[in-house]
Parts: sequence; structure tokens; C-alpha cells
Amino acid sequence: MATITVGRAIAADPTSTALLLAGPAAFDLWPGVTRLAPGLVEANVPSLAARAARIRVHALPPSRRPTAYVTRFGFRGDALPATDGEVTLSYGARDGLHAATSASLTLTYDAPAAPAERTRVAAAFRAMAAGFLDNLATAAEARADAA
Repeated sequence: MATITVGRAIAADPTSTALLLAGPAAFDLWPGVTRLAPGLVEANVPSLAARAARIRVHALPPSRRPTAYVTRFGFRGDALPATDGEVTLSYGARDGLHAATSASLTLTYDAPAAPAERTRVAAAFRAMAAGFLDNLATAAEARADAA
């Protein structure tokens, strides 16, 4: 097993940010992912596969913890290693009147045996995770600005 963690600050409060992860639209925040049916997506990850991969996804709605919201998910597919993930949204630094979120995304996956393949998968997953957090930040900050 291998694990990567990517973090990002989001200029919106954790509660409204967590709401974006509560439904199927959360899949749309993943770069290169298209929803096909409930629990089934197609992922275009050129750095991992020559063709788009069909992936089964299971995701739990965000749960409230004493200091954060946590969303757990996992995916299995024909071109990606079996993966479990967790998004943690906690209160971050504030700039006076505005709340902020400290977002962290951790992916734990079946690591390939070959060192070069492990490096390639880790880089692809790190890029996907960063892209997801960027998209989540954009959506959450747009909602915060509209309020």
C-alpha cells in the first residue's frame, strides 16, 4: 500500500464546502472524470492509461467530527489501482470577517511492484488530488462570494 496527501487552503467555510461533497456532483470536481451512472464514472487519465477507464466509485456523505468534516470514498477500475480516499475539511486561518477551510485529501492505494510504475502512479494521483482540491476551492469560493 502507498499513501499520498495533498492539502490546500480554501477561502470559504468548511460547512458550505462540505455540502459540495454531499451528492453526486462531487464526482464532477475530479479532473478528467465523467459520470456515467450512479457509482460509475469514466476517468481520462492519460498518464496512467492509453484509454479512458471505467471506475466503480463508492462515496459516503461528509460526517461531522468535533473539529472537521470528513468524507470517505473509494474506487476500483480497470486501469487504476484499488484506492481508498479521505477528504478532511477543517477550519483554517481567517482574515477578519471571512472563514477559511484547510482541506486535505489522502489517497491510499495498491502500489505497483515496479519502482518506475510506483513513481508514475504517485505523480498521477498527486496531480489528480491537487486538481480536485483546486476545483473544490473554485466551487466553494464562488458560493461564498455569492452569499
